[in-house]
Amino acid sequence: MDAPDDDCADAVHGLRHTALRNALYHVARRGWLDGISRILNLAVIVGGTAYAADIAKGNTNATLLLGMITAVIGALQLVFDFGGRARDHQLLQKRYYDVLAAIEENRAPNLDDCARWKAELTRIYADEPPTLRALDAIADNQATAAIMGARKPRLHVTFYESMTRHIFMHNSGTFHVNEGWQD
Repeated sequence: MDAPDDDCADAVHGLRHTALRNALYHVARRGWLDGISRILNLAVIVGGTAYAADIAKGNTNATLLLGMITAVIGALQLVFDFGGRARDHQLLQKRYYDVLAAIEENRAPNLDDCARWKAELTRIYADEPPTLRALDAIADNQATAAIMGARKPRLHVTFYESMTRHIFMHNSGTFHVNEGWQD
């Protein structure tokens, strides 16, 4: 690859990292939401089938509870639309990879190229749902490892933050740079 303009080299590195970090974030988010959607769909199918079987047998004691549980799971699917949200993240993931591909295919980027890529990233940010910060920190660590070959995570994410990264926003969390990590 030809070397970019000196003024643009750092910008290209940062843009590449940002695009990859955001793509990895949306890959993880999409996978988690798809998994939840599939589990809830399975629960509705199994619960509905069992409910129908109980009705056919005339078993009314367990039937009412099973029907209520199935209805609540179905309502959760409709209200939270996990499958639709997963598709939203799939679209965002693709857009970030498109920007990353544009960066990679330019052998000698200049300041105008960097400005165009930054503008495109800004357009994508406008369509983003609120960020889950612990998941974003994990995606940052993955992007840093992929681009820079880092052997240890750049940002410190606690075990609790990691386990709840798809559930809580962690807005009050501070993801410090790990000691000994070098840029």
